[in-house]
Amino acid sequence: MDGNDHTPRQRLALRRTAVLLLIGGVLAWMVTLGAVVMGVRSAQQQTQPAPPIGVARLPTLAATIVTLTPTVTRTPSPTVTASATPSASPTSSPTLAASQLPAEAAPTQPFTPTPVAEAGENAAPTAVAQAGEPAQGAGVQPCAPPAGWERYVVQPDDTLFAFVLGAGATLTVDDLMAANCLTSRYLRVDQVIYLPPGAGENAPLSVPSGPATDFGARGPRTPNCPCTITVGVGWRREQIADAINAAQTLFTGGDFLAVTGPDAAPPFDFTAERPPGSTLEGFLFPGTYTAQNDTTAEQFRDMLLSAFAANVTPQMRADAAAQGISFYQALILASIVQRETRAPEMQPLIASVLYNRLRDGNRLAQTVTVQYALGGPGNWWPRVTASGLEVDSPYNSYTRRGLPPGPIDSPGLSAIMGAIYPAQTEYRYHTAACGGGIAFAVTYEEHLANVNCE
Repeated sequence: MDGNDHTPRQRLALRRTAVLLLIGGVLAWMVTLGAVVMGVRSAQQQTQPAPPIGVARLPTLAATIVTLTPTVTRTPSPTVTASATPSASPTSSPTLAASQLPAEAAPTQPFTPTPVAEAGENAAPTAVAQAGEPAQGAGVQPCAPPAGWERYVVQPDDTLFAFVLGAGATLTVDDLMAANCLTSRYLRVDQVIYLPPGAGENAPLSVPSGPATDFGARGPRTPNCPCTITVGVGWRREQIADAINAAQTLFTGGDFLAVTGPDAAPPFDFTAERPPGSTLEGFLFPGTYTAQNDTTAEQFRDMLLSAFAANVTPQMRADAAAQGISFYQALILASIVQRETRAPEMQPLIASVLYNRLRDGNRLAQTVTVQYALGGPGNWWPRVTASGLEVDSPYNSYTRRGLPPGPIDSPGLSAIMGAIYPAQTEYRYHTAACGGGIAFAVTYEEHLANVNCE
């Protein structure tokens, strides 16, 4: 046996040694790798601050800031448009049931008084221009009109140029604008301005008056229809007759006045509430109606009355009676409210003034009733001067106590509801506010302050 030969025991020992060396190398490699990994982690911890104790580390999220702006939702007042034809019932807007109104809206003290821009004015309404407000505010001195000028409340169709003519052309439009601190030539209805004496009363109408209407003319005429006839909110019967005469209907305005006059007996029970000798003024519901070639005056009248029945419910009429007045008296109040303001939100307040004055036994003192007494063909709602307030008429609410004998126009639904469900206030007076709108007062002293813009 030579020196390279190994016994079996020697060969086994060599194998064990090789295995141990291999295992040791693997372990050394693993230790080295672990050290490298720990070094990397230690470096990362040094570059990032540790979270506070007890606070978990959360992932970073992009932030979106949402600003919430409160939104006020206003429910608009109902707009009533009645459309009718002889062959069908008029189409009316949805009505407000009495149950939808607040219970506190009804007056609590009954009394017995002594016996559409709305369409329907004499012409297009005066343009609304916010720039026409008096230029008052921080750093601006209030306007001081010349001594002797009078306070005037702007009415429909008024213009500055008409006031210049009413003053005898002794001043210019620019003079009026400067005296009232106006920044626009446009005026707003119910705006308060100051004018030279007589300028308002003598101002010519901005819309030329037509010839006196011959309401005695009766049909039939040669028709050319379908004819659309609009009955404006706050119109009186004669204005409806004017619109009929302007159309090419079979019947005339005179025919219409005859079938809506004191002797009219239409098939509607609510019209029977009016006193004997009264016309159908107040029941002729505003809206747009269509007449055909064979439509008669009675059929057209009944279209308007059908629209009234569709909008003014039996419950509403009963609610008026439950307040201590008849529905007809409420309709008289509604017609006054309608002419005093076109703003639905103001109508219950105006109605409260009228109720309170009636309960107190005071005169209503509403200019619109005098306008009704003075109105005539070509100008059914004239300006009222001091002498006009003395007219001898049962409709003069400055000289007569209680309600006028009947309605003065065809009120819209919101005015009727305002009269049936008036606001509960202590107001006894109202006037056009100096800055626009309506100013209310409880005492006469407060009212004078409002009138004098104090």
